[in-house]
Amino acid sequence: MFKQSIWREKNALLYFSGTILSKLGDKFYIIAIPWLIYELTESAASMGMMFLFQTLPFIFISPIAGVLADRLPRRTLLFVSALLQGTLVAIIPTLHMLQVLQIWHVYILGFFIACLGAVFSVVNSTVVPQLFRKEKLIKVNTAFQFIDTSSVLFGSMLAGILISKIGVYNVLLLDAISYIPIAISILFLTFLTKESPSIIKSNSWDQLREGANFLWKHTILGPFTLLVLIVNIANGALISMLVYFSREKLLLTSEEVGWVYAGAAVTQIVAIFLVNFLGNKTSHIRLMIINLLISAVGIITVAFSWSWYSLLVAVAIQSAPVIMFNVLFKTMRQRLVPSYIFGRVNGLIMMLGLGTLPLAGFLTGIIAEWIDIRIIFFTLGLLSLLVTLKFIGLRNLKEVEEEEKVTVVS
Repeated sequence: MFKQSIWREKNALLYFSGTILSKLGDKFYIIAIPWLIYELTESAASMGMMFLFQTLPFIFISPIAGVLADRLPRRTLLFVSALLQGTLVAIIPTLHMLQVLQIWHVYILGFFIACLGAVFSVVNSTVVPQLFRKEKLIKVNTAFQFIDTSSVLFGSMLAGILISKIGVYNVLLLDAISYIPIAISILFLTFLTKESPSIIKSNSWDQLREGANFLWKHTILGPFTLLVLIVNIANGALISMLVYFSREKLLLTSEEVGWVYAGAAVTQIVAIFLVNFLGNKTSHIRLMIINLLISAVGIITVAFSWSWYSLLVAVAIQSAPVIMFNVLFKTMRQRLVPSYIFGRVNGLIMMLGLGTLPLAGFLTGIIAEWIDIRIIFFTLGLLSLLVTLKFIGLRNLKEVEEEEKVTVVS
């Protein structure tokens, strides 16, 4: 993975060293927030509502963040959004210490934390081609995914243990502190091109429409974005209700939930090494389709879980292929989209790709009050499987693969 290593570059050391600690804290948040919501309400509907507030910003903020990324210095956007996220996370345990914390506080703070997270995610993905040369992009993306997934392994184990030892509020405080290192590291990055790639004279709406037209007319990125939009219905249901399913149906402890996330992360790490190896030897598009099919099978398998270790296996089957797909899809758009429009296209892809997540999570929480969550997981997993199989039937993969080769931006 690290032959002709990118780790000897200053940008890589700064970019990834800050990311390691921030991602570790971020995984604390993933477990701590739904755990807190369950403690406050013990309601599937409330957890679905929180998931809605946390994911809606990725629909509405992502395209705006894309426009900002093409107009403003990207370093500034990354620095400010990171610091503000950490500040807002710290407010939750502060309100608890003041004995005034209510569920609506968590909803509102979670919404604004997600808004800033959407800005950071879009700009952070957009800036990668300005920090590293194109021939190193897949190595950079796999390294980033390796760090992210490794943080799931260690972050999930630590979160589960720490929640039981020091409480969920102190875990959130640690998460808030984790945003500081990445903010500092951003200040010392060296850009290979201008931080703000071009001076744009048109208004924001015209800029956004230009990005939408590029994506709509692109015969590779457009269809794949639509496919992700559909299959994420099942992913949104699983992500939003996994902690609820673990506690309500399997009666797992916080440590056991942590082991589920951590164990699945081990397989995700294997998937990262695998995609780095296969990505240079076979078709990215074919690998992406295979990964979506396997992931759908994993969601179906979750419905039949009976213990923490069976759930671990099922989540691993679902999540490892998603990791591989994300690396390949991110690399694909970094290679296919010109720099001057990349922020807008990237923001739109994130908006559309995540578009069904909040609604799916919210509705799953509501429906789970009436229908067994196992039935919901099975039905949505099967739907995802059938849609992906239908996609293969509609498009000739060999033609699409050849088209990708001739449309790569030099």
